[in-house]
Amino acid sequence: MGKDKLFTAKVEENLLTSFKHACANQDTTASQAVRAFMREYVRKHGQADLFASPRRGRK
Repeated sequence: MGKDKLFTAKVEENLLTSFKHACANQDTTASQAVRAFMREYVRKHGQADLFASPRRGRK
């Protein structure tokens, strides 16, 4: 995979607080949960090849 990038999103304060509490209850971080959601969303919507192992010689 490529370099990590920062992703910023606007969200209601009460939703963010609830989300962080839910993540803590699952022993995960908000960042980990968002990345997992993004991977699953991409897989469901036809871009699963983005997670395939890179081929030799490809950049």
